[in-house]
Parts: sequence; structure tokens; C-alpha cells
Amino acid sequence: MKLENYLHKKSFLLIFLLVSFVWISHILTKALDYNSNSKDSLITNHFLNNFEMTETNANGEVLWILEGDRLERFPNSLRSEVTNPKMKIKSDESSSWIISAKHALDPDSLFKSIYLTDNVIFNKYSMNTNEVNITTTKAIIYPIDEIIETSEYATITTPNSKTVGDGVVADLKKGYIKILSNAKRISYTDNRSEQLEGDRMQYDLNKKTWVLLKKETQNDKMQIQERVKTILKTRKIN
Repeated sequence: MKLENYLHKKSFLLIFLLVSFVWISHILTKALDYNSNSKDSLITNHFLNNFEMTETNANGEVLWILEGDRLERFPNSLRSEVTNPKMKIKSDESSSWIISAKHALDPDSLFKSIYLTDNVIFNKYSMNTNEVNITTTKAIIYPIDEIIETSEYATITTPNSKTVGDGVVADLKKGYIKILSNAKRISYTDNRSEQLEGDRMQYDLNKKTWVLLKKETQNDKMQIQERVKTILKTRKIN
């Protein structure tokens, strides 16, 4: 009888230990799965909604202001992504650039280079007057250097002309906008209109004039495309 009771208690203890082991294993598995998901590089772990951020120089002067509907950061990645970004870059006290798009990707979250996609619009203002408008589908901006570049088809509109072409580099500090290939410009006044075509064209932001450029052997569009590929290596896969 005593042996039977002993075996019964031992069996109960073994069953209890087995159930406890299974339960603990289940809890640990769920914890590990949660931890794994929380570190998924495709799932944001930090975000801000309706945000605004400002970059200043050593003297406290505003260099640029970035706002958007949502700013996201991701684990195991340095990148940031912004939904509906809008950036204002101040060139000087009287002139600035307003840049907007549907999406922005910063590969290292330092805002030294930002890749914009979908309905990309650049507007240059001087004394509250819109002097230049650039529209395209994709572009890279370098806020500190005030450089914009794209290998895509773009339209550049000034008060008296509309110019289109494939690939654009705009250097705001040096004061020019360059179309890299297949440039076509239509200018107009009250009395007449003119059309000018060439491989490459350049707009002087100070003189507000267009000139034709000689064709160069160096392929700027290919270099821009390679820089885009480098940035996209960090992009979230939807």
C-alpha cells in the first residue's frame, strides 16, 4: 500500500513537472518571438507623428526646417523614413527652397542626403516671389550643400519659360540648374514664343538666363543612378 502511494505521488510529481516545463517553454517561446519581431528591420520601433525639426549652424542660424506626417526609425538600421515630407532650405535671408514629396528616405538619419519619391516638387523663393519650380518623380537632396539631383524626367518652370529634360543637377550655392540630356525649352512673352532644343542646357539663377552646353563624355545621369542604388540598399521592403 505504501509503495502504491509512493508511486502515485511520484507519478503526479512527474506529470506536474512535465506540465510546468511545457508551460515555461511556451512562455519563453512567445517572449523570444516578441523580441525577434521587435527587432525586425522592417517594423518601425520609433516614430513621431506630425513632427517638425530644425537644423541650425554654430551661430544658431536656421539652415533648414523639415516637417512631415510621420518620421520612422527602424531597428538594426540607421535609416529614417518620412511620410509627406516638406523641407525649407534657407539660402540666405531673402531666398529659400521649399521641397515636398510623398516619401523621403535618409540612409543614415544624419540628413546629409535624402532620397525623395513620388510627386517631388522644388520651389525657389526670393523676396517671397516664386522664381523657379522643378517637378519630377524621384530626386536626391543634400541640404547642407544645397544640391538637388535626379536622373529622371523633370520640368523646370520660370516666370517666362518651361524647360524639360532627362536628369537635373541644381547647385543652389553656385547658382545654376543643369539639364543633363534631351533638353527642350519653350519661352514666351506677350508677343511671341520661342523653342530651343539641345542635349544639355543650364539655367543661371542670378542672370535668369538659359544657355546650351556642349555634350560631355562624363555621364552624370549614370553617377546619380549609382548614388540612388546605394541609398536604396537601406530602404524598407513593402
